[in-house]
Amino acid sequence: MSPSVIRRARGAISVTFLVYGLIVGAWVPHIPLAKDRLAVGNGIFGMALLAIAIGGIIAMPISAGMTSRFGSAKVAAVTGIALCLAFILPPMAPDLATFLPAALLFGAALGGMDVAMNAHGVAVEKAMRRPTMSVVHAAYSAGALIGTVLGALLLKVIGETPQILLTSALGLALFLACIPYYLPSGVDRGTPGAIFVWPTRASLGLGALCFLTLMSEGAVIDWSGLILRQRFLLEATTAALGFAAFAVGMTAARLLGDRLRLKFGAIRLLRWSALMTAAGMAIALVIPSAPIAIAALALTGMGLGNAAPVLFAGGGRLEPDAPGRGIAAVTTLGYTGFLAGPPLIGFVAELSGLPMALGLVVLASLVIAVSARAAGAADRY
Repeated sequence: MSPSVIRRARGAISVTFLVYGLIVGAWVPHIPLAKDRLAVGNGIFGMALLAIAIGGIIAMPISAGMTSRFGSAKVAAVTGIALCLAFILPPMAPDLATFLPAALLFGAALGGMDVAMNAHGVAVEKAMRRPTMSVVHAAYSAGALIGTVLGALLLKVIGETPQILLTSALGLALFLACIPYYLPSGVDRGTPGAIFVWPTRASLGLGALCFLTLMSEGAVIDWSGLILRQRFLLEATTAALGFAAFAVGMTAARLLGDRLRLKFGAIRLLRWSALMTAAGMAIALVIPSAPIAIAALALTGMGLGNAAPVLFAGGGRLEPDAPGRGIAAVTTLGYTGFLAGPPLIGFVAELSGLPMALGLVVLASLVIAVSARAAGAADRY
């Protein structure tokens, strides 16, 4: 492949991550509104969010198998279109009975697209022969920030339904422009096999760290607005600034992440990132000031920012003879955590309160810091 083809593919996958972040971010201001509309407690709302997790968990191994069979480019194209359309469903669901299947479809699109686009990101990184996953993930963080801030503003200006439809149309238009510039499907298309692809023994440890990382990220996305609203009695649109700060921190860290990985190596980068995450989340949960708590969420984002890119890059190098299978396995296990984290926080919050439940993010980050040596595979070129 020519350098120009690879550069265009890098731009296309970066915009793909941006669109994914845009959809996730636009969903954030709707979470407190959905909880109020459904008129349920933390436990029931956590169970409702579990539908997103179930949809993703079902779709991720299917997406992994399809990625191995047809290549990540084709699967990313299909799942990306599905995500832009499925986003419309949960924010417009009027009651719990409607919300559950809507959330199931939304979660399936989230999980399926994540496996495919991360696999394609690793394919681009290998074609470039240098780190680029952090910058690609920075595009996701930027998209999440844009989606959250723009979504909150549009909710005030034009209302819920126009904001939902406008976000879906914008995401779809941007995404369709990316598809022609992906790398050829043959770059990571493997031998056809089973549709379901589960983690191998080699990827299980790395996948467990990815599970904890993305469990923490999912918890902050879905519950940061609610914890700020409960602790400081903020409006929903103001509480969404917590996630916006988190996204700013993630974006800043990821813009520097590839250079930091080259300089310090994957192990040290992951260890210090995890410790920063633990410190930021602990401060956000105990500090009695809303502005400082929001700033602490930015620190949390800076810590979590480079963890997932390092782990995904390692997954793509665990099995040299089947790189697509390796990245799919780690991504699947990681995004199981991403989707299962929010309902888990809801269940624990029902028993011990939301601040104590979000303390699980601190604990998970400390486990990652202690186990960071497993990420050494990311430095193999």
